[in-house]
Amino acid sequence: MDPMLTTIAIFVIITGVAFSGYYALTAKAPVTRRLEEIAGGELVNAQRKPEVSRGPVKSVLMALAPYGFGGSDASLADTLSFAGLRGPNTLLLVVGARTLISVGPALFILVSGLVGGKPLAPTLIRAVLFWIVLHFIVTQQLKSRAKRRIASITRGMPDSLDLMVVCLEAGLGLNATIARVGDERSTMNDALGQEFSQVSAEMRGGRSREEALRALGARNGCDDLKALAGLIIQSDRLGASMAQTLRSHADLLRTKRRQRAEEAARKLPVKMLLPLALFILPTLFVMTAGPAMLMLREFMVTMSHR
Repeated sequence: MDPMLTTIAIFVIITGVAFSGYYALTAKAPVTRRLEEIAGGELVNAQRKPEVSRGPVKSVLMALAPYGFGGSDASLADTLSFAGLRGPNTLLLVVGARTLISVGPALFILVSGLVGGKPLAPTLIRAVLFWIVLHFIVTQQLKSRAKRRIASITRGMPDSLDLMVVCLEAGLGLNATIARVGDERSTMNDALGQEFSQVSAEMRGGRSREEALRALGARNGCDDLKALAGLIIQSDRLGASMAQTLRSHADLLRTKRRQRAEEAARKLPVKMLLPLALFILPTLFVMTAGPAMLMLREFMVTMSHR
């Protein structure tokens, strides 16, 4: 039999056994299910509705989540929140996908190496290294997405505050201003506008403005947004002019944005040093000194013959 087909068959069998063991261990007894159906009634049916609407891919990923490394880490939940991934089963789906992406190829390398008769120790080391690298890549992609979203919120804050100032000076209240800015900015696929829309929905649902604003700063990981939430809460308590406060804060954020741009521009020569030394300077050296070196070589050859 072809070694590749044997490897694939062993991989499928091991995966099937793992899933069968998982469902066998987590399945409830028939008596327990019957009692829940009798006593639970509508509650049991309501709990089963999301499982019916869940697709097979999501079911597989959520089944793999308990076997994932770092699935219960609070930092991963914070990273997903900062990246804007806040569904009810998002953590399980991400952990399951990361487990499948990292463990699947590593297991394939291990099984193919054992079937091919390769030594166990090098094959195991390669599989573990492959798993570590893929696990690290997926985690870094999540962190990179979170950083990009935080940067997007930071860049859009001055413009959103200017719009809030205009709404406040036009006579709208603070709650109506937040709702208006959220509606206007969310249509532009702006992360900050979507957050303001969520704050407005929470306040309409009965949550106090202070709690909604504190949750706004906590779930996004943006320091400027936390400072803005604290400033609005403090100004509301003291009865200060909200329009003047937001205008001053918008000027401060615009100054900080300009300073960040200047800092990035000053870092550019240092960042260009490595590619300049590795790729550009050797080419210039070959182009300028190459003909002279060839002429010197020919001259040395001629002198040696004489």
